[in-house]
Amino acid sequence: MIRDVFTAVPSDPDDRPPGDAGAATHDQFATRLIGEVKRRPRRLMVACLATVLGPAVAAHAGSLGPRSTAEIRLAGEPSGRVPAPRPGDVASWLPVAAQAAATCPGLPPNVLVAIAQVESSLGLQTWTSSAGAVGPMQFLPSTWRAYGADGDGDGSVDVMNTVDAVHGAARLLCANGGGDPERLASAVWNYNRSHEYVRRVLALAGSVGS
Repeated sequence: MIRDVFTAVPSDPDDRPPGDAGAATHDQFATRLIGEVKRRPRRLMVACLATVLGPAVAAHAGSLGPRSTAEIRLAGEPSGRVPAPRPGDVASWLPVAAQAAATCPGLPPNVLVAIAQVESSLGLQTWTSSAGAVGPMQFLPSTWRAYGADGDGDGSVDVMNTVDAVHGAARLLCANGGGDPERLASAVWNYNRSHEYVRRVLALAGSVGS
């Protein structure tokens, strides 16, 4: 009913005891509504919009699943620049990994550092592999085209740029469920399809920073 739609319309003080709220008649409501339209049309319009559209907006927000949220985060600009890590220096890789992992809620930063350790000895060995993978995180060109990222916000998406590469790795892992602890091993496997690789990365991740 229309009287139930305008729930945000201010009313006169109600001195009735609890339980008597239904005693108001349709005519009383209509009279009050007409009065409010004449006295405060702008406030009434805002109240109507909030009442009618509010539930729809909330329902739409609630329909976003974990993957959609991750995609929205990944589409944004980096939260702040961090220094490029030094080749072979674990401590300098951790801030970059933490920033990249933040784009995929639930993804452990240590896993990114461990992948860098396995793939290129933390940037010490970035030559092209026999399979054609390049850079500190060893991306195949086709994979980089799909998941490359401008991690340092300089306007360039460069597979040889360490910060970009770590952000790209976070995107790839996230797309395969890396933000879910139960799917993390599978995400690492999709990064490099070897069960031995998965065991090695996860073992190293457990020791990073310790």
